Amino acid sequence: MGEILFNITARGKGFGVPFKGSVEQLSDLEDLVVTAGGIDGLDLHRGHSPIESVLEVFLGISHDQIHIYMERDGLNLAGTCEALGLLPENLIQTLTNSFEPYVDQAVAIGVIAPAEKLGWVKKVRAEFQTRVYWSE
Repeated sequence: MGEILFNITARGKGFGVPFKGSVEQLSDLEDLVVTAGGIDGLDLHRGHSPIESVLEVFLGISHDQIHIYMERDGLNLAGTCEALGLLPENLIQTLTNSFEPYVDQAVAIGVIAPAEKLGWVKKVRAEFQTRVYWSE
């Protein structure tokens, strides 16, 4: 719990997010980046369905418990990590790692060149950074 996780793939898709769970064209990769940032209208919550399983494994608590920290205590994901004694930066990297297989999928089918992979991973990471430290 709290260590950077590898070999974990987020669901990626969920209600209200543009990413539909696979990459077949460049717009799907763009949707993945937007999905990493979450849903604006959901404030601190930002919609967990695309990353719920990753959050539960990393934080070591259930989705309902995550809501207690966020709704009762008004904590964002960084604050939730800190309340649990975990490093928010490890969560950001874990979330990034969980979306990287979709970027790999884009490389594998020729949507982007292998040299472009790092740039797309950095875009995903930047969105997760914003999401984890989100403040209203």
